[in-house]
Amino acid sequence: LSSPLVTLKSSFLTIPIVAFFLLQIEQLHLTIFANSLTVELISTYNDQTASFATPYGSFMRNFIVHTPPNFDYQTESLPLLFVLHGYTGRAPSIREYSGFDQIADEERFIVVYVQGTTDQFGNTGWNVNVVASFLGVDDVGFFKALIKYFKASYNIDSNKIFSSGMSLGGFMSYRLACELEEINSIGSVTGSMAGYYQCNPPKKSSIIHFHGMNDAVVPYNGVEWSISAKAAHDFWKNHNQCNSQNEITIPDFNGDGEYTTRLISYDCEDNKSVELYSLEGEGHTWWKKSWGHDINASELIWQFFQSQ
Repeated sequence: LSSPLVTLKSSFLTIPIVAFFLLQIEQLHLTIFANSLTVELISTYNDQTASFATPYGSFMRNFIVHTPPNFDYQTESLPLLFVLHGYTGRAPSIREYSGFDQIADEERFIVVYVQGTTDQFGNTGWNVNVVASFLGVDDVGFFKALIKYFKASYNIDSNKIFSSGMSLGGFMSYRLACELEEINSIGSVTGSMAGYYQCNPPKKSSIIHFHGMNDAVVPYNGVEWSISAKAAHDFWKNHNQCNSQNEITIPDFNGDGEYTTRLISYDCEDNKSVELYSLEGEGHTWWKKSWGHDINASELIWQFFQSQ
């Protein structure tokens, strides 16, 4: 890299971990071998949720898996959603505030909250060419191995593999779309595409992006290490060869006089679409109506993925 990488300041970059529900587990530390990953059950939250660990590279990687009620991998092939925390975040945190467990129960998909690695400063994150201390981590390779593992052990729908994330987790989701053919679509909340990274996607992918226009952590209009939200939208609009575009204003649900606009690029090749929600007056957060916002980001993300 020709320019020094920067370290993002910590703000609302938390991460929750989703536990992995495994049928017919009788021992807490059962070890499973699948597609080069040795996955060990660490703890169970409930009948549908458990946490797991596996060595990958020089790191012990952790993730939480949540499956919908009465899931049977022998009779069901469900979509898979990765949910990724932000810089300094933890998987259990994003599990709590995103609410994807509840959506997965209603819509029947498997959600996996993946934990990033910890650098020499004690901060957690992802290798997305933004924070220099993570440059030696093969996160893309790890997700590729995870996908193979879930295909083998959970019988997931190979055409319905998605990723979404908060801030640096959004950057990581973008990187997965840039590098892994297995990824169908991604969603990013306050995260963009790295300025020091060349994206060469292996295929066309649908993108949904949410960004506060007053974001002081990952600026809406971009900075040297992060391209603007609009530039990220335009990159995928052009890559997907979208021929039409429309912009609508979302109703002011909280009555604060500030509005959200939804930019939609459609009529794309392979039936893809690209959407950007620009939130006036908003900063660096995950959006929920229960927190006083105009939208529910998690619900909109899954609605978008369902159409892909």
